Amino acid sequence: MRFLSLVILVAAVAIAFDSTVSLGGLLTSGNSELQQLDAGLEIVGMPSEKLETGLVFLTSYGSQSDVSYLEKYFTEASMKYSISSKNYAASRAYWFQDEFSGVNYEYGASAGLGRELITADDFTASLEAGGGYLSRENTEDVSLETATWYSGLVAEWIATDNWTISETARITGDFNDSENYYIGSLFEANSAITGSLSFSTGFEVTHYNLPPVEGNEKTDTALRVQLRYEF
Repeated sequence: MRFLSLVILVAAVAIAFDSTVSLGGLLTSGNSELQQLDAGLEIVGMPSEKLETGLVFLTSYGSQSDVSYLEKYFTEASMKYSISSKNYAASRAYWFQDEFSGVNYEYGASAGLGRELITADDFTASLEAGGGYLSRENTEDVSLETATWYSGLVAEWIATDNWTISETARITGDFNDSENYYIGSLFEANSAITGSLSFSTGFEVTHYNLPPVEGNEKTDTALRVQLRYEF
């Protein structure tokens, strides 16, 4: 009953705001070399002219010869408040499980300030930095709790009427251990098929300088191909 209520609530929110449903596949390398089924839901709302809110739900499933089944879940809630025409404040809270990288669970929150560096008709770029907290348990039941710092870059180029190119990069560091940092990068190309349906391909790189499980590969990559529907 609780799960059904959650599904109904998410569906109601999705209808009330701008939402995107995605379905596709991934080809990965690094700690896992396999094909995965990938699905997601992204919800964006504008409660006021200055405030933007977002919810993201992502999941991936895959299998390989020595491990029959692996799962990855990610959920994030975010807010962005415009302080001026160029400056903004941002916050996020997240939770994820990533068996491919050896993370049993991780959750955290962060807050920071950002500035739009370039704002043009066909190109935008912004830089953001701040601090936060994370708690993690790896697949060998080893825990980590620490204060963090982060810096991120988001850029988008509207190449043509049908094609949009974007790059999202973020580095997160541990205040207590300078060797413990994470770098994530997602490069995407999105092509409109119809007014609501689009085709997207992306290349994602995940790098842990100190992997969640000792001895694991530091870098994972994923080639993502998706169909997306906006409503």
